Amino acid sequence: MKWIAIVTNLLAAIAFEFLGGMAVAAHRSHAYSMYRELQDRHVLVERVDYDAQKRVGSIAAGGAYYLWLSHFAAGACIANSLAIAVLCRKRPNHGSDKVAGKEV
Repeated sequence: MKWIAIVTNLLAAIAFEFLGGMAVAAHRSHAYSMYRELQDRHVLVERVDYDAQKRVGSIAAGGAYYLWLSHFAAGACIANSLAIAVLCRKRPNHGSDKVAGKEV
């Protein structure tokens, strides 16, 4: 039972890392597609001294907190796995197989 909890926590840590990366990628691709849509509809006025694509891309940099959250969650899962491995050791049997002085 202990190993099931450890493996489940480690799989959850991997899933958190994967989901954090996917969230950042989705955030960046949404920012870029928004820039392309604005450019295709001629909403943006392109100037030489201002890079609109870079500015819209910097909006996507705000999605980096998803990655920090996923690292934190994965770390919590790994810490939980280590705590289960260390604290849930097999305890020695101190005569609990005896009932009222008789062997069971």
